[in-house]
Order: sequence, then structure tokens, then C-alpha cells
Amino acid sequence: MRRTGTITFAWLQLQRWTDTVAHVVSVVLSPPVLAATMLVMAAGIVQEDVAWLWAGIGLIMNIVAPMGYVVRLFRRGVISDFDIGRREERRRPLVFTLASMLGGVTLLTAGAAPRLVLAVVLAQMAQTILILLITLHWKISVHSAAMAAMLAFLLYLTGAQAISALPALPLVAWSRVRLRRHTPAQTVGGAILGGLITWGILYLFLKPAIG
Repeated sequence: MRRTGTITFAWLQLQRWTDTVAHVVSVVLSPPVLAATMLVMAAGIVQEDVAWLWAGIGLIMNIVAPMGYVVRLFRRGVISDFDIGRREERRRPLVFTLASMLGGVTLLTAGAAPRLVLAVVLAQMAQTILILLITLHWKISVHSAAMAAMLAFLLYLTGAQAISALPALPLVAWSRVRLRRHTPAQTVGGAILGGLITWGILYLFLKPAIG
């Protein structure tokens, strides 16, 4: 009986530890973090002082403003959590995010922002449009989409050097399934969407030059 109790306790501890790891992965590799990282990297690659200004505008319009709106909705009880785990609660945050992104794209286009920075903002907006349309009927994984977008960005710009980062995608997908936020199919769908959209826009928008 004591041995059985020890095994059960060890199993429960393992489950708690696994859930903790999954939660940390979901937070560290969350869509806002990845989107911000892409914009910062884009500004650094362009190597122009003005690129940081435009990347800052992109950060405000694509990330800071939408996150502020999510916080407001949470405080008003409109959404259940910051992760927006319920599909029916996603519409308002996504619509606001899309509107904010559209404003950012307009500013960057009018100001002749560096093409790489603009391409990243465009890719993020296009991804949001498709996620909004899909999430009305199916809870596609935004985490997987963001991670795949980051990997597509790295692969497009650095080629084989980015291969070492590929395990991050199944890790994020595992964390979302482990936390019971998504099914495996929803994580795969998000990954396909994020990867293809980002790669396609970078290829079409930046070819033949970056800058």
C-alpha cells in the first residue's frame, strides 16, 4: 500500500511539473512576444536608425494597443482570461487587433518604412485576418501560428542557420495541447497558416532585395 501511494504521489508531481513547463512555454513563446521579436529583428537587420522608429510604431499598433484592449476586456469581465481560451470570446479582441494593425500598415506605407519592417507588419496583419475568419467557426491555435511565423521569418532570412530553432514549433504545439487549450489538429492548422502566410508575404514583398 505504501509503495502504491509513493508511485501515485510521484505521478502527480510529474503531472504538475509537466503542466508548469507547458505554461512557461506558452508564456515565453506567446504570440505578443514572438511578434515583438520579429519586429525588433527586422529593425536590426535593416541597420538604419529610422527602422527602429517604424518598428516602434509597429510594436505599438500590432502588440501594445491590442494587449491593452485585452486587459480592458478582462477587467470588464468580457473575456475569461488573458489567453482568451474560449473561442466565442476571441472575436472582439481580434477585430480590434486587425483595426489597429491596419492603422499601422497605413502609417508605415505612407511614411515609406523599410520594406522588411513593413513586410513583417503586413504578414502579421494578414495572419490576423485569416485567424479572425477561421476562429468564427474553429478554434485555430494562435500560438502555433505565431511560432510558425517566427520560424518562417528566420528560415527566409538566415536559411539553414535557423534549422536549430525548428523544435520550438512542436514544443509550443505540445504545450497548448497539454494545457487543454487546443486539439492537435488546431495546432497543426495554426502552424500551417502562420508559416505559409509569413513565408509567402516575405517572398513576394521583399524579392529581390531586403531593406
